[in-house]
Amino acid sequence: MAPTPEAWHEAGHALAAHLCGGTVREVTLESELDDHGGHVAVEWRPAGREESARRSLTVALAGPIAELVFVGDDALDDPDAASAWRADWAEAESQLAQLSDDAEERTAPRRRAVSELRRSFESADGYARLARIADALDAHETLDETLFFDALGPD
Repeated sequence: MAPTPEAWHEAGHALAAHLCGGTVREVTLESELDDHGGHVAVEWRPAGREESARRSLTVALAGPIAELVFVGDDALDDPDAASAWRADWAEAESQLAQLSDDAEERTAPRRRAVSELRRSFESADGYARLARIADALDAHETLDETLFFDALGPD
């Protein structure tokens, strides 16, 4: 059976965090945080404000992008998906505001992040990694660091 869109969503956040240099400590479909269906706990190395904003932007957008890769662009018309992504979009906008006060100047980094995520997740290797992580999430609901790396496969 194919993994759920929710599993793909959280797998996207986790894979993006890993690709941005973070250490994924846990990824779960059962978050204790209010208004979050899932959660990814990441340990980051210290970074400046701009680098922190860029990687947080990427991780925030990665859940919806992974879900789009799995479900297809028709998900954009799904009100349930749009509602579920609200927190991710708000986080992305918050991080973009760290990069610039000008709304027009925030367009380029947003588009670049979305394009890079789609390219990464739609590649054969990226898609396979997302699928393995999503499968493991569906099987276990929560992946600790070891289970995440087992599902991630080789770099």
